Amino acid sequence: MKEYVESFLELLYPEKNTCFICNTYNESINDKYICIDCERKFIKLEPPLCAKCSKPIASTDHIFCRDCCTYDRSFEVSKSPYSYKGLVKDSIYNFKYYNKPYFYKLFGKCLIDYMKENNYTDFDYIVSVPLHPSKLRIRGYNQAELLGRYLSEKLSIPYKDVLKRTKKTPKQSQQSKSSRRKNLKNAFSVKKLPRNENIKNSRVLLIDDVYTTGSTVDECSKTLLNFGVAKVYVITIAR
Repeated sequence: MKEYVESFLELLYPEKNTCFICNTYNESINDKYICIDCERKFIKLEPPLCAKCSKPIASTDHIFCRDCCTYDRSFEVSKSPYSYKGLVKDSIYNFKYYNKPYFYKLFGKCLIDYMKENNYTDFDYIVSVPLHPSKLRIRGYNQAELLGRYLSEKLSIPYKDVLKRTKKTPKQSQQSKSSRRKNLKNAFSVKKLPRNENIKNSRVLLIDDVYTTGSTVDECSKTLLNFGVAKVYVITIAR
């Protein structure tokens, strides 16, 4: 499967040293896949941030944001390098809906750099949030899986294809917080395969593209914990 995905994506890579965002060619771009001008437009999350979900908070007088004080979280912590707005938001949208699977290299490199800078790499396995089969057929790829496999290769942490989406839900961005939690309840399960047993009692990094209310990654985390995973951590491109 990995070899198939890699060979498929090789056909879609733009020329090296070309910015994936604006198509500018510059030899200094190299394997970053983004030019300096576009990179400057990616808005980074700056402290103070919620210690649980990395949401910007008003001051250092509080450790957690209001949502994390209100709702129990199944994951240990969720981190994101960028704010989900402007060019970051547009680029993630293109990654998902405009047939640009090769964007996983750009965002994957951003995540690798961020994780190493923040010492956020101590995991036993990497897992991605799955798409429902019907959506996967339409899109042709799961952007979270592409990110997960890239991080797995670069960090030498095994990638495990263990989660499946068993319930087709409405588009989450169009739902309220309460509706998202309700829609996603029991929406995921672990693939019952012998090779998946070794994720039990392990530290798992769960990957998705965007953290909004946290309902998706929380439900996935709950599913993994119920299966026997010791702890679940989350990384997303933006929130």
